[in-house]
Amino acid sequence: MRIRGFGQGALEASFVIAIGFVTIFLLNIAIWLIEQTTGSNFGSVLQTSSLIWFNAHGVPIHYAASKLGNIHVPAYIFDLVPLGFSILIGWSIYRAGRRLSSDEYLGSSWVGAILSYGVLAVALSSVASTKKIFVLDWQAVFIPTALFAALLIIGSVVGAPKFETSGALRSKFSDFFINRFEKLPWAIKPLLSPALRAGTAVVLALTAFSAIVIAISLALNWIEVIRLYQSLQLSLLGTLTVSFGQLALLPNLIALGDTWLTGVGFAIGQGSMVSPIGTELGPIPAIPLLAVIPFGSSALMILFVIIPLFAAFLATLLVKSHTAELRFNYASATSAALALGLSIGFVAAIEMFLLADFSGGSIGPGRMASVGATPWLVAIVTFVEVSVASILAAFFSARPEAADRELIQKVRRVK
Repeated sequence: MRIRGFGQGALEASFVIAIGFVTIFLLNIAIWLIEQTTGSNFGSVLQTSSLIWFNAHGVPIHYAASKLGNIHVPAYIFDLVPLGFSILIGWSIYRAGRRLSSDEYLGSSWVGAILSYGVLAVALSSVASTKKIFVLDWQAVFIPTALFAALLIIGSVVGAPKFETSGALRSKFSDFFINRFEKLPWAIKPLLSPALRAGTAVVLALTAFSAIVIAISLALNWIEVIRLYQSLQLSLLGTLTVSFGQLALLPNLIALGDTWLTGVGFAIGQGSMVSPIGTELGPIPAIPLLAVIPFGSSALMILFVIIPLFAAFLATLLVKSHTAELRFNYASATSAALALGLSIGFVAAIEMFLLADFSGGSIGPGRMASVGATPWLVAIVTFVEVSVASILAAFFSARPEAADRELIQKVRRVK
């Protein structure tokens, strides 16, 4: 039966591989067969597909120094992760973990799945590198395999199982974390649920608003989008390929829109800045999606900074139903409001730090080595904005209803 579990894990890994690598490979093969690009062959198609797959897992791609005509191009690293493709792969891994969660021999399933994914990473690392474009072998093998293992285990342990039964290993993991949660100090335990809910709600609200603004901007700037497409002089298949690539990068742009709403903004190349205060840009890539970037400055744009404040205030009010234990444990309105507001601000800051970190990176040499926001600055500004609004709202949602008489009696007995 352990062999059956091993095989089931390998089968789930194959589904993830089909969604990730095989899809990209088939698309590139179709382009190669139809377009017949000069200098392309089956080996180059396999290499390109491998590099895209590695890039989606966060593996940096190294470009050696070269010459473009008479221009010397220095060595650089491309590490901008296409979050759209990464989210698709991550979700498929998480779903695979859920499907394995009810397996009696869950450990064997994990081994089979992780080993299969690791074998693919090893195989692709051997074909992905040339003298001019390459990935580091240890990164190409370790990063995808570790990411797969982490998401698979999380899906198996945390995600709702696809079947009614639950494996023994899953139960042990769940019981371990439940016991750790129950042993948390009285001052921290009641904060976790409302802080996680409200802090995440703030980030989701910013993300939703950012997506809406980007959609409206694309609609208003459709002429510029078409002009940029025409400047690329692509065939029909090339246009579809570029469009799919931009869809993969759309979550990156939405995440950068989150940083814009906080007032920090982001950069597209060193020395540039896109923020509500104003936009200063140098030469940027001719990517149609970048037509959404607002040019110039307007005093009204600074009003967008109200969005995270309003989202934090409303989210804190809406978690009142999850603060019953907090209102019981904290003796004063001030201490409860400060504890809840700062906790919500901390959660939102951590999540915004991760979004800013994952959405940016290097896309070329020189000034193009810096694309995206400064994660630590985004986190600090988010913490201040969200904490202030949440503390004010927490005076309503976290106001103590009564003192913890049982706790008071325990303290008196100790004295």
